[in-house]
Amino acid sequence: MYGRHVVYGDKIFTGVITVNMSFLPILLLLGVLTIASVQAYVGYSYSGVHNGRRYAISKEHEPFNLAKMNGRCKQLGGYLVQFDDSNEQVIVGSLVYRVKGRGPFYTGLTDEESEGRFYTYNDKKPAKYFKFRWFQPDNWWNEDCVTIWPAGLNDLRCGKRGRYVCEVPVQIVQG
Repeated sequence: MYGRHVVYGDKIFTGVITVNMSFLPILLLLGVLTIASVQAYVGYSYSGVHNGRRYAISKEHEPFNLAKMNGRCKQLGGYLVQFDDSNEQVIVGSLVYRVKGRGPFYTGLTDEESEGRFYTYNDKKPAKYFKFRWFQPDNWWNEDCVTIWPAGLNDLRCGKRGRYVCEVPVQIVQG
């Protein structure tokens, strides 16, 4: 049941995990949660809910790999962030600006199959929306991954150390 996100009042539930961590020892003891599932959940900084989505920003800098990081986002019930419109890109840009630590912050956009044709890694569909920073994308040193900054997107080499942003759909339940 891991990976389903529900908002109930001011609490956010992920399957059986709630942001209120006071129940964590009990859930571990009862075997409802495993150490691995908790570690997957706590390795991120989370946003509030925006348009039925939460954003999880990884805390660790590590070499970026699209398949591996998208798999980690799937453990949270989501996928690497992909932008539906300018508003979503602005929201995520402001979130990475406020997160402690430095970037780059990778997204789920890539042009690794055909230079200049950006698509979303998770579903392999053409990207709905993307706005790059001035003079970007430039494909300097074969840059096929896309990072987000408050000023817009930038193409960057995959495999470079950085953090990544997951987009996690949520179900709103009125309480």
